Amino acid sequence: MQNFLLTRKDSAHTLLSFIAQKLRLSNKKTKQLLDNRHVFVNKKRIWIASYQLKEGDSVEIHTEEVRSSFQKTAILFQDNHYLIVAKPAHMVTNGPESLEDELRTFFQNNHIQAVHRLDKDTSGAIIFTLNKDAFEQMKTLFKKNLIKKIYRVIVRGGISKKTFTIDTPIHGQKAVTHVKLLKSGRGASYLEVSTETGRTHQIRIHLASTGYPVLGEMEYDRRPIERQLLRQVPRQMLHAYQLSFTHPYTRKTVSITAPVPPDFDRCLKLLWV
Repeated sequence: MQNFLLTRKDSAHTLLSFIAQKLRLSNKKTKQLLDNRHVFVNKKRIWIASYQLKEGDSVEIHTEEVRSSFQKTAILFQDNHYLIVAKPAHMVTNGPESLEDELRTFFQNNHIQAVHRLDKDTSGAIIFTLNKDAFEQMKTLFKKNLIKKIYRVIVRGGISKKTFTIDTPIHGQKAVTHVKLLKSGRGASYLEVSTETGRTHQIRIHLASTGYPVLGEMEYDRRPIERQLLRQVPRQMLHAYQLSFTHPYTRKTVSITAPVPPDFDRCLKLLWV
């Protein structure tokens, strides 16, 4: 982390030019830093390059985490049809330089395909198929909401309710999120969350709408973050903890748990140990 204060001596007043000057970076690299949302102005996350700074403004810059890679130990389940893998944070699900790409290389199988996605900065269990028929079978389960998904989440703010449900529509579509409190205190809460629907960013949107945004949230949390410890969280503390479904071929129940990763565990210990 690096911290700078804008003074009368500073000639650069836009956020991009100020950071470029202080860190001696090109405008392109500075823009990437802003786009990745690792900059705070007066404890508030700001990513607008043309943002006008004023004298006395405090600019805090957090360096980006190194991209994670797939490890064989991340395989949670494997048979002739499906792979369930613990996706690391800072890695996209599919496309160039993705977890899907790495699995295809590792298994020498170009038919491997992700059935669903997790955000780049969300970790946890994700299902891949090994052939086209397996993909179609699993897609049907998702469409019928027959995949039970449980997430572990750390949010800003102390929650007192033991359980509650959020059913606010998202972009005009039905969205239902169930929340169970695991631990609360010191300005944060640890939650177990399940969803009845699968809207894009559903958990992040719903929790932010109640005033308890996901810790490390970079899109739906616009309030200042007073505690420096919370500003140092490198990514959103959202983890796909468990997947359960009836296997389309064996008809047996498959229930897979992805343990919380080291960065998530460190955050828990910093907050509650």
